[in-house]
Amino acid sequence: MAKKLIILFVIVASLGMYELAFLGKDMIKILELMGIGIMAVVILLQLVYSKGENFKTNFGWEILLIFVGVVLSMLTAFSGHNQGFSTTLIAQRFMYFYFFYYALHFIRISDLDLEKVVVYLGITYVVFYLLQFIAYPSVIFDVRTAEERGTVRIFLQGLSYLVLAYFYILNKLFERFTPGRLALLFVFFSIFILMGTRQVILTMFMLTVFNVLFSKKVKSKVLIMFLVILSAIPVVFIFQDIFLSILSVSQEQSEGFEDDIRIRAATFFLTELFPNKISYITGNGAPSLNSPYGQMIQMYMDVYRFYQSDVGLVGDYSKFGAFFVIAVLSILIRVLTSKLSSEFSYLKYYYFSIVLTMFTGGGTFGEGSSIVLICITLYLVDVDKHNRKLLEDEDDEELQTEPDTIRS
Repeated sequence: MAKKLIILFVIVASLGMYELAFLGKDMIKILELMGIGIMAVVILLQLVYSKGENFKTNFGWEILLIFVGVVLSMLTAFSGHNQGFSTTLIAQRFMYFYFFYYALHFIRISDLDLEKVVVYLGITYVVFYLLQFIAYPSVIFDVRTAEERGTVRIFLQGLSYLVLAYFYILNKLFERFTPGRLALLFVFFSIFILMGTRQVILTMFMLTVFNVLFSKKVKSKVLIMFLVILSAIPVVFIFQDIFLSILSVSQEQSEGFEDDIRIRAATFFLTELFPNKISYITGNGAPSLNSPYGQMIQMYMDVYRFYQSDVGLVGDYSKFGAFFVIAVLSILIRVLTSKLSSEFSYLKYYYFSIVLTMFTGGGTFGEGSSIVLICITLYLVDVDKHNRKLLEDEDDEELQTEPDTIRS
């Protein structure tokens, strides 16, 4: 129970306590730092007192490379933008949640428990989204909210958990069909539609179809595809106003591609923000409103609607530089090319969703709300590799004892 509570608190802290309005920015910042502190304590205690043998951290060097990028970016924030080291140290606090990857290896929680946590957090996201949707224009969560595209778009923290939970439940549905799982998938997908974001809707629908086509657990793919198309018909009718608004926006933006806000934002962050040539390697650092640099970034958000969070990896690169990008690309390639057990195949579809929205959405690897989930998925890949290796060694050596696997 203690393990679950620690993990749950760190996750919620990384989500900024869902930006609950009544908490206030200062309290949320304190709780985030508490989450980081708990991770540090867990790692230190385990280093001192743990005598057990930990299984391999297959992505250790990528995490290290991310921290190299984070440290180097502080230098440019200071020398190129006059933002003090202590200010940057606090501003980039969300990046310290990458230590959660090592904390998980010390805690050694079972993958089943982690998967349950992900599903519960996905359901929590649905509940909170609907609460804010119904309560609008009253503010429950202090996040970007806009009434447009025939819906109320709510940029609530924790979308990544909903996406991963969706693919996990879909994978379980292929193993054993139940009305409950099907209903849960419908509710999850309804939230994707309510968000009114084309890239999310198209990405999730396309990956759902691919999941059906390439799943070895689905025996009658033609029948399942027919059911998918059949179930899509009432969905279109239920949310037809949203779909019509999205089509209208798409037509308007297609007529002026060069004027698309994301294109202009990406161009700015790639060409105008860097103060010197070295900064193209180191990045500019995480901005803080307590410095002129952060105030300038805020001005570009308010006046021009240039958000680093809207241009994905480009925005993250502008903050943390080339080493960060190399680490991200390495993680993506290694996970997507890894040989995973069937029960973990849903992890690849989550990473496919990251690839498909890499330049048009929030940078998954550079946002505190999704960094902890990245660490969870990498830990699950490590668990699978560990268990598979133990089974292979057992077969090779013809051992009679049961393998000490992490899964329970």
